[in-house]
Amino acid sequence: MSRKHNENVLPPAYEGVERHLMALFYSGVYVTNADIVKVGKLLGLELPLKDRMALLKQIMHHAHENNMKSQMMQGFMQLLQERTKIYNDLAQNFPTAAPLIQQWIQKARSTIMLLQREMRSNPYE
Repeated sequence: MSRKHNENVLPPAYEGVERHLMALFYSGVYVTNADIVKVGKLLGLELPLKDRMALLKQIMHHAHENNMKSQMMQGFMQLLQERTKIYNDLAQNFPTAAPLIQQWIQKARSTIMLLQREMRSNPYE
């Protein structure tokens, strides 16, 4: 199996996380390619700006191969917490939009809880 093919297949422990992070509908946050590059830097990776999915897979492979799952999850949790703070400010400044923004906040918090759960989970269970 070639290296290129391996990079396209995620370790099973990360498949649900990948789908959740990449879908605004589930996470409440649009994770940009710049956000993913920023998390990659926390893991010691220098990544070019390119397709979000390719970047995320590269980070997840790196985390898996280098036993850095918790650091990766922490990076994404920090990103989501930062966005939640921004959403709270928006909800306060634009009260008519607050009901919609509260949905985003709830989804972001749920995603943080998912990441915390995944960080503690045993990939061999």
